[in-house]
Amino acid sequence: MSFSKLFFTIFFHFLIFLTVNSIDDSDISIDPNGYLLYCPCMGRFGNQAEQFLGTLQFAKSIDRTLILPPFIEYVDYKVTFQPFENIFEIDHINEYHRVMTMNDFLKNLSPLIWKHENRSITCYDSRHFSTNNNNKKEGCNPFEGSPFKEFWHHLGVQEFPLGSLYYKPLHTDYNYANDWRQKFRNVTVLALVGAPSSFPTNSAAVKLSKYIYFTKNIMEKANKYRMDRGFGQKPYLAVHLRHGIDWIRACELIHSNPDLKQLFSSQQCLGDKDKQHRWLNNRITFDLCYPSFEQIIDGIKSSIQSYNNQDEVKRNEKQPIQHIYIATDLNNESMWLDLNQTLAKHFSSSSSTLTLITPTLTLNTIDGTFSEYKKPSPHFLIDLYLLSHSNSFIGNCISSFSAFITRYRLYRLHFFHTTHFFSFHRPNSVHLRDEL
Repeated sequence: MSFSKLFFTIFFHFLIFLTVNSIDDSDISIDPNGYLLYCPCMGRFGNQAEQFLGTLQFAKSIDRTLILPPFIEYVDYKVTFQPFENIFEIDHINEYHRVMTMNDFLKNLSPLIWKHENRSITCYDSRHFSTNNNNKKEGCNPFEGSPFKEFWHHLGVQEFPLGSLYYKPLHTDYNYANDWRQKFRNVTVLALVGAPSSFPTNSAAVKLSKYIYFTKNIMEKANKYRMDRGFGQKPYLAVHLRHGIDWIRACELIHSNPDLKQLFSSQQCLGDKDKQHRWLNNRITFDLCYPSFEQIIDGIKSSIQSYNNQDEVKRNEKQPIQHIYIATDLNNESMWLDLNQTLAKHFSSSSSTLTLITPTLTLNTIDGTFSEYKKPSPHFLIDLYLLSHSNSFIGNCISSFSAFITRYRLYRLHFFHTTHFFSFHRPNSVHLRDEL
């Protein structure tokens, strides 16, 4: 090779070296304690949000930066992804512990510390999906099942060349933090096949809801929708009503298991299993899961009366509630008409109008008239925001979606006395605060 060719070859490689190593340390700072990455692959938003709180607590206990995964949604039976930062503010979560978005990690850090050849996947023990012993593969099998495969492929991960790591006999609990730090001290990016959090999560993690703030974009869209539906700047009661066929089937588990102690997020009403305090003897009733029409009416009636009987409302320093906003998993228009008619009887002595806002109707209790809302129903995140920020709220004891709202209202907004549940009358709001 000639001297000139040798010179340019050396110079070319030197430029590459400079390019790779010219990253400004002030822009990208690598956490010496490592990173925690996981798939939020259990259930829909409510379950994912609850496990996020437990994972955040766990990340702090093992002192790793938590990489915030996108929320997994199901649209027309297809798996889709919603970036975490599109829903919640990052800065406030950073007040509790170090976090970073998945996009920032993949763009800026993954090429440096999580290259293809350096990737491993972690789980408790081998995950087997095949019933045929001959086809069973040892390992975490992170691409088996939905939405696991879709999640990792969404991140651009097609394989884990270093294979599987197991954390058995440890548990994903902050009490095992020292063991985790020691066991995986040489793993820079600890990627877990699932969320390192129990479901329901522990009562200490639940209180981290105080660091949850909706983004400005979600807030603006929700307030615009509220104005479009005619109750902007007006106090309202928000109702989360689960009564779709899939939910009814889930509630039937209570009939077939009369001694059932926990179902989904029932701990928000009945208390944690490790607490000495037990409401209703910690036994789940069918009504808690699927309230009757009469119980729905009773809940709405008592919640409105409770709010309107406040001293501030009586002194006219606050307006009374005259609007009811209903978020639901089944848009049953015949039920809305029945609700409107029945509520008209209960509030017939009132001089003010009571208006029901449902996904497709706006109903008036005074004259029984209604108008149709012909635009598409709002995204569930709009419902989530409006339910969370309502003047008074009634949720479902069993629902994890209701649980997110309840935690947010208690720990972020401190709405203790205006947070209620269908078919459940808590002794007092202080106990509710302690259990959540």
